[in-house]
Amino acid sequence: MKRPEIISRNFHYSDEEVLQQSDLKLASFIENKPPFVERFSQFADPYAEEWGTANENARQIAPDYASVASQSVETDALKVLVNEGANLYQTLLLYVRLAYPNDAGALKLFGQSQYEAARNHQLKLPVLLRMAYAQATKPECQAALLAKGMKEQEIGALVSMAEDITAQNIIQEKAIKDRTIELNNRIIALNLVWAKMAMVCQCAKLVFQNDATRYNLFLLSDGENVTPKPGDTPT
Repeated sequence: MKRPEIISRNFHYSDEEVLQQSDLKLASFIENKPPFVERFSQFADPYAEEWGTANENARQIAPDYASVASQSVETDALKVLVNEGANLYQTLLLYVRLAYPNDAGALKLFGQSQYEAARNHQLKLPVLLRMAYAQATKPECQAALLAKGMKEQEIGALVSMAEDITAQNIIQEKAIKDRTIELNNRIIALNLVWAKMAMVCQCAKLVFQNDATRYNLFLLSDGENVTPKPGDTPT
């Protein structure tokens, strides 16, 4: 099955510039609609209304920086939890060393060898915390840890912290996907605005080929602001 094509912008201006230009060009189009309709029937009503609706729809979709900000909040929250989870695990290892001095085998059972790879990883750390919790709640291990001063709630926090990290990671991933969808929707909406505006501006070169003032009203960039010569046609 063919993969869908990635949607890209059909213009090289910023989103804000496209919307601003579209508003201006639409106003000029409405003021000068009769000569357009005379030469190009597709510009008759409801073209102007559809163009205006396209402008408003595109403007209603939040810009990408708003989605980035939302995503960053969730990413920052995840980083905090991962850091807290790593600190909690280090606390556990301290009490394991106190309960089982000079016992490399005990540290291995609690997953010490996996810590460096997992300490900053939102997927690996919850696995390590759950494994450590399972080991720490074995009756003989729990008794040894509590005897050295580790709190029972700290042992319980191993699994609850793993759950919190997993849950926040899901929230972050959803924020990333939501940002992608919003950006895609915005590009689609802006491409429609651009198509409406570009068609009018292209046809204006023929409609106003003998009227420099109105010809220039429909140019898409300052670099195009040149006085048309009689007989010029759209390129």
